[in-house]
Amino acid sequence: MTNVVPFPTPPRQAEELDLGALFDAHGAWLLRVTERLCGRRDLAEDLVQEIFLVAWKRRHEIEDMQGIRTWLYRVAVNVVRHRHRSENRYGNVLARFKHLLWGTTSGADVSLERYQRGQQVHDIIAKLSPKQREVFVLYELEELEGAEIAAILDISVNTVWSRLRLARAAFKTHWEEVSP
Repeated sequence: MTNVVPFPTPPRQAEELDLGALFDAHGAWLLRVTERLCGRRDLAEDLVQEIFLVAWKRRHEIEDMQGIRTWLYRVAVNVVRHRHRSENRYGNVLARFKHLLWGTTSGADVSLERYQRGQQVHDIIAKLSPKQREVFVLYELEELEGAEIAAILDISVNTVWSRLRLARAAFKTHWEEVSP
């Protein structure tokens, strides 16, 4: 009779996860994605810390480092969703920080008009429903494929396309309201 182990031991590389190297490789990218999903840089910085804490706590789930980016996307989306639900419970979705400007200009080469357009795009994205915003950001801004988005959000590819269609329509409507 053979000994059957019900739960295989995690891969050695997960046990030896170098969180610093993981942050160096993916931190800036995760900050950008998280900021686009949640709409605020200050909140995104906090959420990225949470994402890496989750990565450390759940390192045993990482099967290989080739799939780490998709795995981090999924963690990021879940962390942002959790934060959004928490804010909704307390009744202060992004409105209480509306007076703050998003982002910063990166020097003299960035014109005021371009910055204002970027601000308008950000404000419109913030008006999308959370589910539409997730798909819109991942497809339009992060340029991921539909199947990859479906895997990250744990939804069907058809749902990705449906949400993207609705998000684009909502974006277009809001854009026409603010554009001359």
